[in-house]
Amino acid sequence: MSTDEELSRIFNRVSERHNLLKTMEEKNYKFMRENTFMEVHCIDLIEKMQDPNVSKLAKAFQVTRGAISKVTKRLIETRAIESYQRPGNKKEIYFKLTDIGKEIYREHEKMHESRIESDSGFFSPLSEAEKEQMIQTLHKIYGQIADKLKEMGLDNYI
Repeated sequence: MSTDEELSRIFNRVSERHNLLKTMEEKNYKFMRENTFMEVHCIDLIEKMQDPNVSKLAKAFQVTRGAISKVTKRLIETRAIESYQRPGNKKEIYFKLTDIGKEIYREHEKMHESRIESDSGFFSPLSEAEKEQMIQTLHKIYGQIADKLKEMGLDNYI
C-alpha cells in the first residue's frame, strides 16, 4: 500500500468515526432532537449577530432568503425567536431570541464545550510539538479541501 493510500484510508476512517461520535453525542441533547442543524445554527447566529434579519442570515449561511424565511418561520412557531421592527422603519424585520431560544443557545454552547473536552482526550497522548505539527498539517489539508469546494461552487461549506 502506498503512503498516499494509507493516508487517505486513515484520514477517512478518523473523519467518519469522529462524525459518528458527534452524531451519537448530539442525540443526548434534547434541542438537537427537536431542531434541525440549520435551526440551531440560526439561533446561534441570531444571538451573535447585530441586527439579524433574513438578508444578513442568508448571506452568513450562503443560502437563499427563502430558505432562511422557512427556518425563521419555524423558529417563531416554536417560540425560539421573535420578530420585531424598529420605530420609524416598518420595512425591515429583525429577530431576537426568546427565553426558549436563549436556552437552546446555551445548550448548544455547552455541547461544543463538551465536544472540545472529549476531543482533547484523543490528543492527550501527543506532545505539544506533535499537536502543533498536526494543527499545521490539518490547516494545509483544510486549505486544499476549501479550494476544491470553491471550484465546485460549494463555498457555503467552507
